[in-house]
Amino acid sequence: MIKKRREQLIYFYVLSDILAIITSFILTFSLRFYSGMIGVPKGVPHYGKYFLVLPFLIVIQVLYFSYMGYYRIKLRRNRLDDLFLVFFNTILSVIAILLIFSYFRSYEHIDFQVSHVFLLLYIPFSVLIIFFFRLLVFSLFKKAFLKNNGISRVLIAGTGDIGQMMGENLARYKHFGIDVIGYLSDSGEGEDILGKYSEIKKVVRKFGVTDLFIALSMKNFSTITKLIEEGNNLLIDVKLVPDIVHMSSLGSGMEHIEGLPVINLGDIRLSGWRLFLKNGFDLIFGLAGFFITLIPMIVIGILIKLSSKGPVFYTQSRVGVSGKTFNIIKFRTMIHNAEKQTGVIWSPPDDIRVTKIGKVLRKFSLDELPQLMNVIKGEMSLIGPRPERPELVDKFKEEIPKYMLRHTVKPGMTGWAQVHGLRGNTPLTKRIEFDIFYIQNWNMKLDFEILWRTILKFQFIDVNT
Repeated sequence: MIKKRREQLIYFYVLSDILAIITSFILTFSLRFYSGMIGVPKGVPHYGKYFLVLPFLIVIQVLYFSYMGYYRIKLRRNRLDDLFLVFFNTILSVIAILLIFSYFRSYEHIDFQVSHVFLLLYIPFSVLIIFFFRLLVFSLFKKAFLKNNGISRVLIAGTGDIGQMMGENLARYKHFGIDVIGYLSDSGEGEDILGKYSEIKKVVRKFGVTDLFIALSMKNFSTITKLIEEGNNLLIDVKLVPDIVHMSSLGSGMEHIEGLPVINLGDIRLSGWRLFLKNGFDLIFGLAGFFITLIPMIVIGILIKLSSKGPVFYTQSRVGVSGKTFNIIKFRTMIHNAEKQTGVIWSPPDDIRVTKIGKVLRKFSLDELPQLMNVIKGEMSLIGPRPERPELVDKFKEEIPKYMLRHTVKPGMTGWAQVHGLRGNTPLTKRIEFDIFYIQNWNMKLDFEILWRTILKFQFIDVNT
């Protein structure tokens, strides 16, 4: 049901992107060479030659969108992040076109040079038109789909955690014509409960149910089989929601061993070539970040040395990937030997041990800059769950379910939790949820999104300090 509608929308998105690229190309070509607003010292090129560029643009941009997950329909899509992805896509595509056609010209495969001004003008046209076409397609699709396909009236059997979760998730697909009308349950009362499991036939006929989702635990096996049988007899679509969410550690996926289906409850996305890609990303951008911030770090080091006694850097044992410890490097923001009397504690908001320069560094997360050295050494990643001290990890792993799953990936300088405002003394259980979401859903787009939010949305500023 949902999969089919997603595929239809994706099909229209791909078509709209191709149409937007063609439109952007034509408008850019017209503005650059025929508007009279920009000088053409080398003369107006023949449009047929320039149109050789178009298929390359289409292939590069569409493939990049596909790779970065732009054609995956999200329930809560952030339009600003979408705009950033389109912008980043267009920049990389323009660079690729420049390199490809420079190569063609150097080997005399073509006899013209792609105008740099043309490529610069193409960027804003492409970004705005692709983004506008997408909004238009979604709006038209929603109206046309609901008109031609009607409403799918969904009934959910089960009011436990899985049933409630299923109802909340399906409710986000109203734009696909999905209407959750209520639940079946043998226990509990409420306006959402339309009847007992044995009353399914009456409920289906009364409310015009088209789809049944069975969200019961396996201890209700006999009830599940009866509901499946009744649903089939009533000619409605029946879907079974397996109760593996609470057993699953990270992700789940189906495997087959000699024809026998096996559900993998701890499938980690960040492995193999993906891990190789992320490690390369960390090394390149870690080195770039280190050299870019080297002068500011020297200045900060001098200020720390002049303002208080003690070393410039502060090293501390933290737990990294696979539970291995390493020494994290930070600028010292407290008085020397601050933990001599207090022991290992989380720093409270008005910690008197923090120096004046330390407060500023913490406010803007500048004390974290030396961790770029940890990234270059391979002990940390630019993006990932924030590392904790061994003493705190030993405590939290006994108190918080799934806490240790954070250590299946390298810790990061910033993370999914931090860009959502969860830092410092914010609830740890909430931060764990965001960390596990990151591990389960990792891709390069997500890393770029976190970097985008951290740097360009000033998420490195701690509003709690």
